[in-house]
Amino acid sequence: MAGRPDTDNLDHDQHFSPVRACNAAKLENILFTRELHRRHHAQGISAAAFHPGNVATGFATESDSRLMKFFATNPVTRAMLISPEKGAHQLAWLAEGQPGADWESGTYYEKHKPARRLNPQALDTSLARNLWERSEQLISAVYSR
Repeated sequence: MAGRPDTDNLDHDQHFSPVRACNAAKLENILFTRELHRRHHAQGISAAAFHPGNVATGFATESDSRLMKFFATNPVTRAMLISPEKGAHQLAWLAEGQPGADWESGTYYEKHKPARRLNPQALDTSLARNLWERSEQLISAVYSR
């Protein structure tokens, strides 16, 4: 649902869609994690991306997307969501675990296991490199002001 990430429009200033922006951010998180691993794992840096599950937070309650707002505010759909505490278990597991023993750097996790279903774009090393380099350009532009 994210489409191909547009590194020239990472802020989604053009043709904004809340659903697309949310999905693109998830994909970009995975790409960034994989590229961080590729560039710096040999120096001892480990990184993992994860999906916490569908968590009952205030996220999307103010969204312009009717679909996102519906899922965020409807009592029936909210009943299917997990608590923020349960959603944090995945993060705590990664933080407390040992990279290389409990989890593998550069990997995307769901429920304490490598995700079985991945958007094929998440494995695109060229796209990951391009996202990283574009992020560097944007950061450099901010700090050179």
